[in-house]
Amino acid sequence: MSAVVRQTFEIPLDIPDVTIENVTTNRLGHIEITVKSTVEGGPCHRCGKMITKLYGEDREITLRHLPILGRRTYIHLRPKRYACPYCEGNPTTTQKLSWYTPRSAFTRSYAEQLVLIWVNSTIQDICLKEDVGYEALMGIIDRYIEREINWKAVTYLDVLGLDEISLQKGHRDCVAIITGRMATETVILGVLPDRKKATVKAFLRGIPKRVRQTLHAVCSDMYAGFVNAAKEVFGTRVKSVIDRLHVAKLYRNGLEKLRKRE
Repeated sequence: MSAVVRQTFEIPLDIPDVTIENVTTNRLGHIEITVKSTVEGGPCHRCGKMITKLYGEDREITLRHLPILGRRTYIHLRPKRYACPYCEGNPTTTQKLSWYTPRSAFTRSYAEQLVLIWVNSTIQDICLKEDVGYEALMGIIDRYIEREINWKAVTYLDVLGLDEISLQKGHRDCVAIITGRMATETVILGVLPDRKKATVKAFLRGIPKRVRQTLHAVCSDMYAGFVNAAKEVFGTRVKSVIDRLHVAKLYRNGLEKLRKRE
């Protein structure tokens, strides 16, 4: 009987400021990765000063991460806690790392992927395909709406994307998602509470001038509010492009009607 040789290779985790302590596979085939922070210290939640006196570790948190080779992946972390020597009573502060949001069940990168695949889809599809609850998805959307955009981190924009996300439940019908195409990467710039023309125009006008100058095209669906908002803010210098997915959908609908009639 010949021996079975298992081939292995490395995949970057793409999570900063941690070291991997353990990797296992649970009975469902999901990948479980235990990590530890490599960052020392953090700002005190009361006075804001940097503190480095280690007090211990908080309870373990589990965050769903981007799938690896099609397998659901979870990150386990016990955040460090630090005592403040400057405040009365020496209160403790739990360290926060950049790759996840407190009280969220997902890493930032996985949350961003959920929003991106939501475009041209429905919340029911995402809930079913990703096995994620409606309230969890709404939490992601609300956090994006409330988040301020760090324009200093955006050096250029080649193509700006304007899309809508259908909620089909709750107090809003849809929201607008603004994406940027930089080289080969699509990043989420912001999520707007509605798709009204005035709301979109206000966002576009808030883009810094240095970033606007790097913009070549705005890609959107055929919704007039998106198209007209872009034209009124950027004029003729920036091209308005209709997403080919929506054009192809119209062609298919026409052909399907013709097929049924024939």
